Amino acid sequence: MPTWSLDSYVLLLERAGYHVDVLLNEDVSISFLRVGLAKYDLIILRTDAFNLESMNYYCSGEQVTAQTSTNFANEISSKELQVGVCLGFSSIFLENSYQENSLRHGLVYVLASGAAELSSAFLGAGASVFVSYNEFFTLRWGRMDAFSQAFFKYLSRGCSVKDAWQELNIYLKLGHGNTASWPQLHWSGNGDYKI
Repeated sequence: MPTWSLDSYVLLLERAGYHVDVLLNEDVSISFLRVGLAKYDLIILRTDAFNLESMNYYCSGEQVTAQTSTNFANEISSKELQVGVCLGFSSIFLENSYQENSLRHGLVYVLASGAAELSSAFLGAGASVFVSYNEFFTLRWGRMDAFSQAFFKYLSRGCSVKDAWQELNIYLKLGHGNTASWPQLHWSGNGDYKI
């Protein structure tokens, strides 16, 4: 699914001093997800998700072909991967791919439905802080991207994760009122972390 205003994410991060690698579609393959995340101290994972047999799976960019189920039979049987609307990976996949201290001490931001469950996998592998949403939502219409960009705007201005979280909540209440029911951003780990 196309990212709404991808340039806004990139510009905010570049202004904060980051070199930004943008990986889309097939570049976010299972082989990349298995080892490639360890190269980064700030990870933004924006993807769709699906639930199958009470497990959440997050879409990779791996192409689903007639051979996919055969090629990944072991990972599918162990519930690391599953073929659904895409070839999705689970928290089990991340836990098996990234052992303790294998990730850089940084920020992991996951923009996907129900992704808060991934926090233990990323924090256990060494990330300093994990930020995401626990509710289910759609990435269509750009609403969640607008929230995410506001969050990164606060971070790029020097706010800590917990302060950016508070600013985002104020922004949502001022703009939409206290009764609006938007998905709530959650963070775990070091809330004092700054980018």
